[in-house]
Order: sequence, then C-alpha cells, then structure tokens
Amino acid sequence: MPKRRSNALPPAADVLPGAHRIVRPRPDGGVTAYWYAWRGGPQILKVTAASDVLLQREIARALPDAIAAYRAERTPSADRKYLYSLITRYLESAEFANCAPRTQRDRRKQLDRVRTELGEMELVAFEAKKARTTLIGWRDKFKATPKTADDLLGALSLVLSWAVDRGEIRTNPVKGFPRIYHVDRADVIWTPENLETIRPHCAPELDHAIRLAVLTGLRQGDLLKVTWAAVREDTIVWQTAKSRRRRTAAIPITDELRALLNEIPRCDSVTILNSSRKRPWTQDGLNSAIQRAKADAKDAAVKSSGDPEARTGLEDLRWHDLRGTAATNFIRAGVELAEVATIMGWEPGKVREIGLRYVTYEEFGKAVAARMQRNTAATEV
Repeated sequence: MPKRRSNALPPAADVLPGAHRIVRPRPDGGVTAYWYAWRGGPQILKVTAASDVLLQREIARALPDAIAAYRAERTPSADRKYLYSLITRYLESAEFANCAPRTQRDRRKQLDRVRTELGEMELVAFEAKKARTTLIGWRDKFKATPKTADDLLGALSLVLSWAVDRGEIRTNPVKGFPRIYHVDRADVIWTPENLETIRPHCAPELDHAIRLAVLTGLRQGDLLKVTWAAVREDTIVWQTAKSRRRRTAAIPITDELRALLNEIPRCDSVTILNSSRKRPWTQDGLNSAIQRAKADAKDAAVKSSGDPEARTGLEDLRWHDLRGTAATNFIRAGVELAEVATIMGWEPGKVREIGLRYVTYEEFGKAVAARMQRNTAATEV
C-alpha cells in the first residue's frame, strides 16, 4: 500500500500565499484538510475525503469559496485596526519582499507566532501608556529561550516601525527594547590546534571550505556562493548576500590563500567550493559534514585515551566562529580595523561595533602595540 502524503496539496493552493494548511488522517482511514487565512487566523476551508486522491478533488471543488473567504479576510476593512491585519500587510509589502530568502523564512515564522499570540490587539493599544511594559512582559513569557524571546519582540518592533513610517500608528512602544539574550563570542575562535584536530577527519572538500573560511572571513552563505569569476589577480571581490549585494568584501590574496586556490580543483561548477559530487555545497550539507567531522574527532579522542568523556576542544566551536578567527588573524597581522571592515564587508557605519563581536579588546591592544613598536623602530632607523 503506498505511503500517504500527509500534506498533499493541489497546485491551486499557490493562489493563497501565506495561508496556513493542515492535512490530518482520520481514524476511519480518511483524511481532512483545514485551511486558515494565516497561521492562527480564521478557517477558510475544511474538507474530508476517503483518500488523498479524493481529497484533492474535494479541495478543487471548494477552492473558489476558499479564495473568496481568503480575500474577504485579507481585504482592508474594519479589521485594519487589529495587529493581525497589520502583520499581514507587512508580509505582503515591498519591504518584506526585499529581504533575503533566509530572512523572510525566519521573520515569517516569528511573525506567525506573534500574530497567533497578539493578533487580536487593536492598533490603538500600542499608544497606551503601559503598552511597552505589557509587550515586554509578553516577551518575558519566553525567557526560557532568550534568543527566541528577543527575536519575537524584535520582529514585532520592526512591523510597528514600518507602520509608524506609513502613519498607521503614531509610535513604536518597543523601539530599542532591552534585550535578555546576550552573547559574546569574540574570544571564541578556532585555534591552529583546533584546526589540526579536525583536519584528519575532513574530506578534502570540507578541508578546503574550512581553510577558505579562515583565510577570507566570508560568511558561510557567501563562502558557498563565491565564484572563480570573483578571483582577481591580487584580490577576491564579492558582493555580500547579507546586504543584498549592496556591500562588497575585498579580500587580499596572500601567498597562503593563493596556494589554497591553486589546490582546489576546478570542475563544471562556477563556485570555488563544491561537495564530493562536484556540485555547490548547500548550507545543510556543509553543516552536516562538519558535525560528522567533529563526531569522528570525538570518537578518535575516546579511542586514543580510553576515556569516554575525552574532549577534543571542538565541542563549543561553531562554523561562524571561523569568521571571528579570520578577523582576529587579520588584526594580528597588523591590518587596521577599517581595512578589516573592507575585507569582510562590514557595514561602514558600524565598523567598531561589529569588530568587537569578532575580535577581543586584548587582540586590538596587541595589534596597536605591535604597530607602535614598528613605527618607533622605523623612526629610530
């Protein structure tokens, strides 16, 4: 008997962007589909059938009424006074469409949850004296997962600021709200010892990716997309995806980087990095590969020491920490912060703020002291 597809939906469902759909099996062997105008919103369709095939026919038959209900729920009317309608309009806006795909996925998920929890709030409530206190209190319900809590309120704040700019509300009561999630990983970098520990457990393609990350400082998303066409004679020039190609990373090709580029085999793919299948890495594929390498390193440490609790030093390291490793290495090499910003494609107005996320004060101090000593030596000569 073929396996049931629990979320089989007709192509016609594409005419309802943002609608939330659920398909559930029934005890009698049938299946029921529920559609909502949005996650947590009003139901616009419910059909039951004896099989998936029949369900598709029933959905197709009910689709005109579902479309009408969908449009009625999302057409501007009296419901414009509620938060759920405001969030819906934001998700259909040009500003949201202009966000990177990953940002859209994350933000939609956050706002779906906000809309479910707070959707019935009237917009006038955001102008009340206690609105800020109330909303921060709502955020604190999720304090057990502080990053999620801040992300939810941050997504709501973004929508409210968008509404202020359009004159729909007068103020954003949670603008600049105090965060409960704080992380400082500036001192968490991959040391040469860490890199030597993981390297024996990496396939050549993963080894190339790690070394390219350390030598360029590119974010993972950019690292996987950077092409051979971006490699100039002495520089890799790449428009970063984080800024939707509005900022450029200009990475000097050192002898070590040049040697790595010469070592990486070229194939039919235009990207520098490719998996063992000679196709561009995906983020999931690369992350899975490095997790396997870390697990293999752990197994080797346990086998070598006989201690099941043996540590490798890799346990707390993340892929993104390779970016901090690159920034720290640039600073140690005497590159000034403004130049590091150009290499890594940081936002010009936030160079110091961003720099301190990746490089410790101690490393900055050492670099400045080294430059002062070199300048003094040059003056004396």
